[in-house]
Amino acid sequence: MTGIDIAFCTGLLKEVGDDLYAKFAETRGTPPHDFEELAQRFRQLNSQAEDAIRSALQTNYPAIRWSDGEFDLEEQRQAMRSGDYWICDPMDGAFHFFQGFTFWSTALCLIRDGVPLFSAVYDPCHRELFHAVQGEGAYLNGVRIAAGKKQELKHAVVATSHSTLVSKDGTLVETIQGLSRVMSRSMITRMLGSVSLQLAYVASGRLDAYWEHGNDTFDWLPGALLVQEAGGTVTDTEGRPFGQGPGGIAAASRTLHPQLVAALQEEAV
Repeated sequence: MTGIDIAFCTGLLKEVGDDLYAKFAETRGTPPHDFEELAQRFRQLNSQAEDAIRSALQTNYPAIRWSDGEFDLEEQRQAMRSGDYWICDPMDGAFHFFQGFTFWSTALCLIRDGVPLFSAVYDPCHRELFHAVQGEGAYLNGVRIAAGKKQELKHAVVATSHSTLVSKDGTLVETIQGLSRVMSRSMITRMLGSVSLQLAYVASGRLDAYWEHGNDTFDWLPGALLVQEAGGTVTDTEGRPFGQGPGGIAAASRTLHPQLVAALQEEAV
């Protein structure tokens, strides 16, 4: 049992996401002039959205801690800690948000002893709410969803992302090699934006697989539960238990997952 009111939590996420969408629509025609302006806008809106979610959750669930690890990789490396805590990404896909692209989302996840119990990913631009509860399935706007049924990677539509600091965090070579290996073995490969939303698309069968190198565990946890509850498989990029290996994520249907991991480990074609 999660011990939380799912309707309250998803309703809160939708409310905050819709407020963000109003600001997105208002400023869509005026992208930032430079990184400094983008960072300033991000700090303001992200903080406002996070404060709204955090305040409501702490009022209703004072015993559940709040993690500030969204930008703290060291805390993310220690994500498998004990107790209950929330992780939240109010603006997953912030660069898309500020450039006027619609592929961004608001994500929330409840963790217990390192294991996701509940997650929700809301796409305000399309009014689509994905949510999952451990052992109870994954849903899109209240309708149960399932991972795709393709049998071969060569027919698959797959997606990936690279970290914002790919040139500085040591994942540049892994990212390029992984892209080369999977692109040559799949039908279509895309980089769409919000990581949580791409994983939600794997859970709903819109995408057949997703992988990413790095250590952004908090970015992956909400979507990972969606995929698992939709009947898919989630591991690190070498096929080890998700969150316990050296880093990365590989998510796909149970049929395609072994093929995705094998492709990531093989020599580029």
